[in-house]
Amino acid sequence: MLFILFLLPILNYYGLGWSSQDSNFAITINPGAPNNDSQNPMAPTNVTVSEGTTIIWLNDDSAPHLLVSGTPDQGPSNIFYGDYFGAGESYNITIGNAGVYNYYDPAWSHISGQITVVPNNDTDLEDNDSGFLNQTNSGGTTK
Repeated sequence: MLFILFLLPILNYYGLGWSSQDSNFAITINPGAPNNDSQNPMAPTNVTVSEGTTIIWLNDDSAPHLLVSGTPDQGPSNIFYGDYFGAGESYNITIGNAGVYNYYDPAWSHISGQITVVPNNDTDLEDNDSGFLNQTNSGGTTK
């Protein structure tokens, strides 16, 4: 088990990502993430999940973070646009449509990743036009 925990950050660093079929999936913003020299500001950065999965970003860093859909080069795509969440807090989105969703922190462009959502034929979800069922911060309020 310890070997697997050691191996995950290495796989993630080389862009191999991680996949899940759970209804929740956590991504951790690591301590020191704002440092441009950080080789692992988030883990994992590239994930594959099923439709209806809730992505939970956990802030283990001391700085507040903001996550938005899009890329640092092209800017926000406005599929989701979070609020700042501080140390020990989280930001959540539930994805309702299959597709590829890039995201980043506008304050630190090296903090970025990609969520690939695959169809899930086992569930009938109602979603809104944005493809997301809801967005919440650690306080539990719907965005």
